[in-house]
Order: sequence, then structure tokens, then C-alpha cells
Amino acid sequence: MKAQLKAAYKILALKKKLAAAPPAKKEAIRVKIVKAKAVLAKATRKVLKVTNKVAAKKILIARAKLAATKNPLRKAALRKYIKAQQKVIALRKALIKAKTPAAKKAIKAKLLKAKLKLKAAKAAVKSITKKIDGKFSKKLSAEIASIKAKLKSAKDTERKAALKV
Repeated sequence: MKAQLKAAYKILALKKKLAAAPPAKKEAIRVKIVKAKAVLAKATRKVLKVTNKVAAKKILIARAKLAATKNPLRKAALRKYIKAQQKVIALRKALIKAKTPAAKKAIKAKLLKAKLKLKAAKAAVKSITKKIDGKFSKKLSAEIASIKAKLKSAKDTERKAALKV
């Protein structure tokens, strides 16, 4: 991302120079702008590729969670999340390969919609996980309270020792 910013600032500076330059130097500055735009495009492609690698890792993590969970609601939410993440990755790859500005614009619009779906899927997974964890933690705290109460009321030392374990 730093390379992207650096290239963008360089293009801006060169465009300002171009406006103030005498006609003799304008062509040389235009050549520099073209080179800077190429550097910016290369940096942008690199950022998109790295972003896709990060997204792929997120998919692997989600698949591991999917394999570990037994709750059907959470499984469905995780499947939806994985599908949305894969769609976003596919669109990013298509954006890298797109040549014409019209194609890029169309892909960017699809990508925006896909990102919104991904965000919703992620929120759904979080929400369902929170509900599930809440149910289990309530059950667990009730069990712990029950054991503590039994420990307090236990008179026999052997029973107390058995409850402590």
C-alpha cells in the first residue's frame, strides 16, 4: 500500500509540474507520468494478490471451524461465509485480469455487492456463534454453581475430596 501511495503522489506532483512546465519540457514529463502510472498499476496488482492470500487464509480458518462445529445453524452460516469469501476472491482476480476500463467498472460494482454479502455473512456467523456460546456458558455456569453448592453442603471429607476433583 505504501508503494501505491508513493506512486500516486508522484503522479500528482508530475501533473502539477506538467501544468507549469514550458512546452519544451512537457513531453519528458508526460513520459515520466506514463512510467509512474505503470508503477502504480503494478503496486495495485500486488496489493490485490496479497489481499487474496489473506482471504484464502480466512477461508481455511472458516473451514476448520466448519469441521469442528456440530450446530447446524452455525454450519450453514459458515458455509455461506466461505461461499461469499470465495466470490470476493474470484472477483478480485477478475479485476486484476480486466483490461478495459468498462470491464473494470463492472467488476468493481459486482465486487462491492459481494463485499456487502460477505460482511452480512460474517455478522451472521458472529451472531450465531455468540448465541451458541451463550447457551453453553449459561449451562456451564449453572453446573459450576451446583457443584459449589454441593461442596458447601457436603459434610463427609471423602465426598468433599471427590467433588473438588
